[in-house]
Amino acid sequence: MKKIYALILIFATIAVLGIVYAGSTQDPGSQQDPLVTKSYVDSKYDDLKSYVDSKAGSGTTSGYDIVELNPGESITLYQGSEAIVRTDNSSTIVTSTDGVSDLTGGKDLKNNALIPANHLLLFPRSDGRGIKAKSYTIVVVMGKYTKN
Repeated sequence: MKKIYALILIFATIAVLGIVYAGSTQDPGSQQDPLVTKSYVDSKYDDLKSYVDSKAGSGTTSGYDIVELNPGESITLYQGSEAIVRTDNSSTIVTSTDGVSDLTGGKDLKNNALIPANHLLLFPRSDGRGIKAKSYTIVVVMGKYTKN
């Protein structure tokens, strides 16, 4: 007798859960579960991109920028920016304070130090640190910068 009551209780529970689940699902495209059009997604993406661009300022990218410097030109990089100089012995560090972290070489590059080619540099603060070209230089930059 206990087995019959247990089976009836199990079936009743399953039936109640089935009814509750069936009532809670929404039809795709209904008022409770609307579809989203491509134009809506595109407009939200454009809004987000505009917002990011407005916060970033000039010389900022969400990816890498290729910056070409002629002799005597320089770029100032801002806090958190990274740079890779692609041409060897073509540029120096510009800083009036501490150096710039050479993450590849594991050292600090001080003012007027030659920048080794293909080394990843990290600019820790927005205090005027940058790169000055001695000859034609290609710099890959990620982050905010200003070309001088």
